Amino acid sequence: MTIIQAPHHRPPDPPQTPPPARAYARTKATRLLSAGTYLDPGYRKAVIRELVKNRFRVVAPSYGYDAVSVLAHALAARRLRRLQLWLSAGSVALLWILRDSVNLLTAVLLMCWAVWALAYLRRIATLHILMGPLKETGTDGGFDGAYPANRTLTAPLIHKIDSEQSASESLVFYGGFVPFVGAGYGTRDWANAQLLIGARKLRVTPKDRGANGEGAGRSRGIGVDTDERKPVVPFTVDEITGYVARRMAEDLRERARHDERIEGLTVERRRFTTAVRTNDRTRSPGWSRLPGLDDLPDVHWREDYDAAREYLCVRIGSWNEELVTSIFVGFDLKGSTLHTEFYPHVLGPLVEDFHLVDRLPDAFDGRLAVRVAWDMVTSAPLWVLGLGLFPLRAVPDRYLPSGMRSLVRPGRRGSALSVGEEAAQKSDSSELRLGRYVTKSVNCGALTSVREMATNDHYHHFFQRSDALKYTQIVERRLLEIIRTFLDEHNVDLTDHDRAQNNILNYEDKSMNVSGGNNRNFSYEHGPSDGGSAGSQGE
Repeated sequence: MTIIQAPHHRPPDPPQTPPPARAYARTKATRLLSAGTYLDPGYRKAVIRELVKNRFRVVAPSYGYDAVSVLAHALAARRLRRLQLWLSAGSVALLWILRDSVNLLTAVLLMCWAVWALAYLRRIATLHILMGPLKETGTDGGFDGAYPANRTLTAPLIHKIDSEQSASESLVFYGGFVPFVGAGYGTRDWANAQLLIGARKLRVTPKDRGANGEGAGRSRGIGVDTDERKPVVPFTVDEITGYVARRMAEDLRERARHDERIEGLTVERRRFTTAVRTNDRTRSPGWSRLPGLDDLPDVHWREDYDAAREYLCVRIGSWNEELVTSIFVGFDLKGSTLHTEFYPHVLGPLVEDFHLVDRLPDAFDGRLAVRVAWDMVTSAPLWVLGLGLFPLRAVPDRYLPSGMRSLVRPGRRGSALSVGEEAAQKSDSSELRLGRYVTKSVNCGALTSVREMATNDHYHHFFQRSDALKYTQIVERRLLEIIRTFLDEHNVDLTDHDRAQNNILNYEDKSMNVSGGNNRNFSYEHGPSDGGSAGSQGE
């Protein structure tokens, strides 16, 4: 008798925890930045340099975009470029080897055709990507935040970029002069020093008196005792920062009416510090590690080169995260005085060339394929000229005529693309050149972000400038009111605050520094502006 046993099915694996979704993977800024890596070779190289070649450097905080997706598309665009070059070189080499088997003219024509065909295929592939996965809406559903795989984009690199761009520990490492790296251009800022003296006591005093004091006590009212003051309720920087953060989120988003909410509002507390790693063999082998929150001394706004200072970051992402307004607010208590700092920054719209992806047709047809082929034929002389000028790429731009620079190095040119270059080494001016023996160090702080490298110098739309100004003024006005309420609850005299608030809200000349007289506790600094640039908010 044959016994047939039932097959033993392997029990299913326990459900795995899905990876956390990236916060800004599907924003318009991410989509346009990803498209820009196919459209601008200079930007593509800058993204790969900052995130791959300079991986020792900390990634700048993300303001409405996902750097992982941008890097993935930059690597994919570079791979298309390399495939074209390698296959073209291989085809030319193969035909050159077989030149004795075919006519010389035929071999030359085949070489030209092979180079042209591979360049044509690259354009077709690029158009397919721009009109498909990177299209906002398309026949296949449009942009969904997915990105192409690449061997360079390893899991550890993805984890590093994702954790650093989100500032998971609320700690930002900066490498330049301004700590608010990635937030764009600074606009008008101010600072105020508020004396923490007690408010005057109120007392009931006679109101109606005759000339000789008659009628005293018949009608009483509220008067101010100019001699006695209430004791100030002590508070810390942490208490006022937490109070402002909580009230700001409640008043502008959580408790506001549905039609008055600022949906793109984010309120965070972040610490900003430098990131200099040293290699001192007398202490320990290898390079020192970057500090964490637990390693920082518990001293508020320590005055040192490697000090970490905490600011409240109020960020508003509008225009589908293409326009980001960030306000950094800092508090400090010294000598019975509350010092408040207000630093607004605006991350302007992306360069106009990146918006080309939205103007492409929804489908690729035969007519478009013929147009691409014909355009490549007509642009062949320019290719030949560019090939002849290729050796000039070794010459710095300052030695090239202005008319030849765009031919030698095609692509968008701007100051933002060079921000991430390595900082120049400090010269040793000591008498015996003792700087040769100092401990080796490297600045690992973020110098720029892939978003800042693609920011346009001017607004694309008038309403973008007005919205940047609107959100800055809303946060500014709400901040002043919240601080006033907090100080009033702690029995602080509000005379200084009201005077400074009046100066901040009503001062018209934004190009001057106010000091002295009645404005002694208030400073207002604003750089010159053309009124229409993304780094200004106009009048």
